[in-house]
Amino acid sequence: MKRAFLVAALLALPAAAYNEAVHAFITRRALPNDARVAAPTQQDLDDFRAQFWIRASAYEAFAIRFPTIHDFSAWDFKQFLMLDPAARVHGFDLTPDDDVGTLARLLESASRWPDDDERNRHRYLRDPRTREIVRAADGSPMPYDPATLDFGSLTSTTSQGHAHYGLVEGPLSDDPEVLKKEPWRFAVPPTAHAYGAEFVQLYKDLAALAAQSKLPSSVWLQGAFAGAAFHHLEDVCNQIHTVQVGIYQFFETAYLQSKLRDLKTLGGVFGERRSLKQVGLRLIANHHLLSEDLFAKHLGELPLAIDVPDREIASAPDLVRAIIERSSREAPEVYRLAWRYSSETLRDGVYGHEYDGAKGDDPDAYVLHTPEAEQAIRDFYAIQKRGLQRAVTAVREWQRRFPGKPHDPVPALVAYHDAAAQRRAAYKPETTGSPGIAWGYPGAVVTLMAGAAVLVRRRRSKRP
Repeated sequence: MKRAFLVAALLALPAAAYNEAVHAFITRRALPNDARVAAPTQQDLDDFRAQFWIRASAYEAFAIRFPTIHDFSAWDFKQFLMLDPAARVHGFDLTPDDDVGTLARLLESASRWPDDDERNRHRYLRDPRTREIVRAADGSPMPYDPATLDFGSLTSTTSQGHAHYGLVEGPLSDDPEVLKKEPWRFAVPPTAHAYGAEFVQLYKDLAALAAQSKLPSSVWLQGAFAGAAFHHLEDVCNQIHTVQVGIYQFFETAYLQSKLRDLKTLGGVFGERRSLKQVGLRLIANHHLLSEDLFAKHLGELPLAIDVPDREIASAPDLVRAIIERSSREAPEVYRLAWRYSSETLRDGVYGHEYDGAKGDDPDAYVLHTPEAEQAIRDFYAIQKRGLQRAVTAVREWQRRFPGKPHDPVPALVAYHDAAAQRRAAYKPETTGSPGIAWGYPGAVVTLMAGAAVLVRRRRSKRP
């Protein structure tokens, strides 16, 4: 039962990481630069893609997939880079907001674009000829890579989770006891892999290629890809994007509330049941989204010392891995504090409110104002400020080290697509929907009533 909930809890985790405005704030603070940049033309984008194809064609496996440049369209380029080929993506397609003026504004905007243009969402398998979504045996859409479902659904915001999380390296476990004691090592399945670190490296590789391209818009292309790298780097500075579930308390509360709902509805006879999965997901999402929106709303009011370098991060050989190690240890406390300051309605996964800032919810309306809650908020802000300091340090250090040692992304990408094909071959769609009637509850009531009736008859029969 415990593992069933924990598996379910990962199917629709919030995946936006920092609020988009916070991404822009971090990048603007880290790298101010008023130099003008020229946006790309369609010819620039085509030429950049051709340069990538020429280099990648040195690998036989790539050349077999894309024997000519005509076989490597912008659609194919995006899909090869683990993006949604149907999305209009900055740096691969012309977009209305390409012309941003200055380099600072470009980096700031580009650090938002991976969320804004939805490039990591809707990773469907598509027919290579018609580009229509391929359907599984039950008629549901087939994922391009079933492993992306370890971090979210196949559609909506949660479908980008695989690209915006980062987990610690080393052995992971789906044992609930690990969730209690070392939440950063918990993962369902234990083979789950988040690609935040890979996207940082991938965009760095693209930025390096753009810098060498000699195209009229090479500076713009380099900035667009650098900003995208910053986005994923900043994501893992947001502590709750380095753990899958966070705290065991979500499971305990969801289990109790689900069972109480079953008792009230007599197992679904007198009202719809709420599964452990449904209740748990709401509790996690409520506290995840509330914490992000609360911090984003009050960021401008907080005293910040984030320009002081985080020396441990600045000296780390691998920026992303060092950040994940630090952030993942702080993530459970972020959730514990959110639980302490959240209003009662957000802690009720059955009858309470489903928080959604995108629909107008004000985070201040969903926090308590007790002394304990106010202290929890102060402690929460302190942790978040450490994350911001980490992010500013990381972005500046990334820029200082750029381009670094040459790195070719093609072998790893070819291996990824081969592995994704193997996972598709073994894929079985999950059964979804609300739980049916739990006949054990009405059955137990009938049994009790029958037993009571028998006792009454026996007592009456013994009367003189």
